[in-house]
Formats: sequence, structure tokens, C-alpha cells
Amino acid sequence: MNRPKGVNEGFGMEIPPLLEHVKIYFLQKELSLEEAEIFFHHHENIKWNTKKGTPIKNWKAYANEWIWNLSQ
Repeated sequence: MNRPKGVNEGFGMEIPPLLEHVKIYFLQKELSLEEAEIFFHHHENIKWNTKKGTPIKNWKAYANEWIWNLSQ
């Protein structure tokens, strides 16, 4: 299926993601909306870059790392 360019469907590759997609993802992982917002705003502040300054390519991978770190 051909998708219009620029449509953000929440698959993880669209940077920046929509806050609503991040909230849904965190709810699916049984985390709070507040934690989703903290994650989102943190990455907004660093312009969706890694610690080394390279652009994040898949926000869900970073969300999973964030979630894992919460459990440590």
C-alpha cells in the first residue's frame, strides 16, 4: 500500500513521533501517561538525538531502553 509521504503512523521510524503515539506505546507497556510525557519531552529537549548527537532513527527502541532503565 502506498502511503502519503509525511504521514506519521506511529511505527517507530517517524521522528519526531506524535505525543499521542508515545502515550499509546507506554500504555501498551503498562506505564503511565506521565512517564510517556517525561520521555517525550526529554527527547524533544535534545531534539531527538542520541547521547552522541546523532539523530534517533527509531524512537521505540529508545523507549524500550527508557522503560528497561525504569525497572533497574
